[in-house]
Amino acid sequence: ITLTIRMKSGNICVSVTSGECLVGILVNGFIGLVNCIDCVKTTRVTSIDFILTGLAISRTGMLLALISMNFFDFFYFKISVIGIWKFSEIIWHLSNHSSAWFGSCLSIFYFLKIANFSHPAFLWLKWRINKVIWVVLIDQENKTNITHNNQGLKTLKFFILILFNTGGLVPFALSVVSCLLLVLSLRKHMQQMHLKVTGSRDPSTEAHVRAMKTIMTFLFLFVLYHLGLIMANLNTTIFRSKLVSMFSLTVMSVYPMTHSIILILGHSKLRQASLRVILWQLRHCPQRIRERLCGTG
Repeated sequence: ITLTIRMKSGNICVSVTSGECLVGILVNGFIGLVNCIDCVKTTRVTSIDFILTGLAISRTGMLLALISMNFFDFFYFKISVIGIWKFSEIIWHLSNHSSAWFGSCLSIFYFLKIANFSHPAFLWLKWRINKVIWVVLIDQENKTNITHNNQGLKTLKFFILILFNTGGLVPFALSVVSCLLLVLSLRKHMQQMHLKVTGSRDPSTEAHVRAMKTIMTFLFLFVLYHLGLIMANLNTTIFRSKLVSMFSLTVMSVYPMTHSIILILGHSKLRQASLRVILWQLRHCPQRIRERLCGTG
């Protein structure tokens, strides 16, 4: 009975994880495709487009690497696919760090674009927002190289995995600081507006609130992802259970899928492009499917 329950639980985890990874790959592929097409049409690359494209590429690589590592581990003995597993591990390390830092850059971008402070340092950063983003990404590349070198250490393996494989505390800390500063900026803005007008919120307040919601959602999903990663690391060193491995993958896959969907809904260009795709699908789908969608069949 216990074996049967484990098999059913494993099958459920495989099905859920497959769906999450498939949706995540499609969503991130959509983001990358829309931004690439727009760059070709306009012959220019904005900071936000570059960050979103980098996020989409890194998360696609992350999902592909995760699904290959854990599915091979679930269905086969690892030794029989050691080459594929090692290659997937390398891809995951690179995409994991890149995703964390691109997410941090997105938080910094929202902060510099929306926040309103009169401090000279903030004004200097706001004026040079593109250079700030590039500096953060260059630091990310250096940290990725350091991480890859340190993975050769065999002593204190579990602590090294936790410390480095999580993407580091620095991008998380930068996102937290950006969110807190946005809160301070919103508080200052609300105090100023209270002296002038009352009633509905103005566009600046709405922008502050939307940016804070986006960053806070990113932080929550980021923490959830790393809880799943810690579970996977514990499974590697302690539990060694295929069911725990698949469950940790299910938890980890929520972050690159859900956050990208939220980014599409919160970005006007991506939202409009997704609506066009949906309308095109409804227009060209067979009549029988349309009747079912409309509830008349």
